[in-house]
Formats: sequence, structure tokens, C-alpha cells
Amino acid sequence: MDLSQDQEHAELKVFLIFQFAGAAGLLAVLATALFAPKVYRHFTWLNFCISWLIYCISYTLLAFSGQQTRPEPPSYPLCLTQAVLIYAAPVLVAMTTFSLVLQLWFTLSNAVRPSKQAIQGNVWRNGFLLLAPYVAWLGFIIAMLVIGTRNPHSVQRAGALVYCTIKGPPGNITAIFVAAILLAMVVMDVYIGTVLFKNWRALRGSDHPGAIPFSLIVRVAIFSFVCVVGIGCAFLFLSNISFFAGNTIIALMPLIAFLVFGTQRDIISVWMFWRRR
Repeated sequence: MDLSQDQEHAELKVFLIFQFAGAAGLLAVLATALFAPKVYRHFTWLNFCISWLIYCISYTLLAFSGQQTRPEPPSYPLCLTQAVLIYAAPVLVAMTTFSLVLQLWFTLSNAVRPSKQAIQGNVWRNGFLLLAPYVAWLGFIIAMLVIGTRNPHSVQRAGALVYCTIKGPPGNITAIFVAAILLAMVVMDVYIGTVLFKNWRALRGSDHPGAIPFSLIVRVAIFSFVCVVGIGCAFLFLSNISFFAGNTIIALMPLIAFLVFGTQRDIISVWMFWRRR
């Protein structure tokens, strides 16, 4: 085995370790939110965790198949499946993160309204927040599947062995769509921060049914910022600078999602059951 192969395998191990660590953490958080009676999360939060698990599975499909490092290329159906999924996965996580931000805005809007004007659950709005990410995801899956089947020679395993890709426009299409969603998300974050600042005295200590924990808003804002910087850097590195740096950022995102949203007090208290009295 020559040096380049050693380096490829070392980089692959880093990529997989981060992906599996993030997936394990998110799975634990999701299970806790679903089954622990003292932990409640809105469906947009649960959707967020599920989308990042799908993201991890998409990027590690070759590892599960056992075709990751073998000398011959992966089978075409498997390689096409993964290539399609990895171009659709960033769209899914961007949309579920944006849905989480929108839900925070709707909840905050209720909190600053008088109680009589507060808007309760809206079926159409909730349906959009729940289904829109998956509609966009499926749309990208279909589009990438068409591109991949029409150009089978463009479907191949990337040089660092980490995953399969489709040469050509798919990467740019995904990047443009994700960038647009992230831009809208940042605008919403700034708007939420402005409204929160202007109404802070009224909201602080309020028992309004629409009130939301300030810590959750901070966590969403932090993760939104990390998404913008991280995904932006990943696309930049993958374009022409460093595949290893870009892939490392891609692999770190689920782990960061877990660390930001899985370290809330009620979840940690469930895990630390031995400290209960």
C-alpha cells in the first residue's frame, strides 16, 4: 500500500468517525425526546434530528455496503443511490433547520401579542413546516436520479473514497439552493433577534403560553451561523482547495448539531439518571 492509499484511508477514518459519532448522538437525543416523559420537543425539532440522521446515512452508505475501499468501483446502482442522496441531503437539513427557525418565529410572535390575539396551532402552517423539507428532498432526489441515469459515466466514487458523486452541475445546483435557504434563515435569525431585543422586558419572566426558552433561540442562532460558515467553507474547499478539509466539515455538521441541541438540561438530566434522588 503506497502513501497516497494510506492517506486516503486515514482521511476516510476521520470522515466516518465524525459521521457515526454525530449519528449516534442524534439518535440518542431523538430517542430521549420521543420516549422520556419529562422531555417535550416540537415536531420541527424532531424533524431536524431525523433529517440529520438521514444525512449521516446518505454519506456513509458505501461503508454499510462494504464497498468503500475495495480496489474496483462500487456497483453502479449503489453508487448512483448514494450520489443522489448526498446531493439531496444538504437540501433536507437546510430546510428542516429553516423550519425550526420559522417555528421559533411563529412562537415568538405569539409571545409578543396580547393573549386574546395569540394564534394557536394552524394546520396548513404545521403541514408546511413538516412536509416542505421532504418535498424539496424528494424533488432533488428525482432530479439527481434523472441526471445520473442519463449520464452513467459521470457517476463515480470520489478520489478520497468517502462517497460517490455525479460529475457536472448537481453540486452547483445543490449549493445554490442551500445557499438561498441559509440566506433566508440568517435574515429570519436577525429579525428574531431584533424582535426579542425590543420586547425583552415584556418577555422576561412572562408566563405567556407562547413564550419560548431564550436558550433555545440562542442555540438555533448559533447553529444557523455554524451552518452558514461551515457549509459555505465546505463548498469552497471541495471546489478547488482541499477535499479533506471540505469532507471534514461535512462530517462534523451532524456532530455539531448534536452538541448544540443535545446538551440541553432536560435531556442531560434524563441521561444522568444515577444523580436523581
